[in-house]
Amino acid sequence: MLARAMRTYDQLGADPPKIDLARNDRDNDPAHTIERHGPDVPLRRDPNVQTIEGRIYKDTGWSKAENQSFKWDGASIMTQEVNDYIRRNWDGIRSDLAMEGRHRGQYDSGHRVGEGFLNGGMHGTGPRQAHHMATSLVRIKIELVPNSDPAKAFVVTAFPAGILP
Repeated sequence: MLARAMRTYDQLGADPPKIDLARNDRDNDPAHTIERHGPDVPLRRDPNVQTIEGRIYKDTGWSKAENQSFKWDGASIMTQEVNDYIRRNWDGIRSDLAMEGRHRGQYDSGHRVGEGFLNGGMHGTGPRQAHHMATSLVRIKIELVPNSDPAKAFVVTAFPAGILP
């Protein structure tokens, strides 16, 4: 196990990858940053299309209701935040990928990155009620591409968040 982890660590390399999120999402199932959190996902509820607000209620296009749902303010913000995070944290990400095959991160960017909704009735305290807000918080999940040799990382998802666990 240690030998495999060291091999993966070495294959990932000292230099962090630069992620093109459109290519990343297209080439890596189950990557979904743009589909679920991209800047072009409509914000407000519409019974005919998948929306950020509609995710709180499990509207059209969503398989389950969520207690928070956010989208990036723009493609350049999304790309910059993801790549800056990977660059700043590559040593830890690389270690996590080598040892566990995945990395999860969360942080406060210090500036607005997106907008969306929190469920005011979260955890069964009342009926679902979407509350709009802007956010500077970000969550990211990175995994190894299955069966890649050499080892390669991909972003499963990266999105603005209303609260961090």
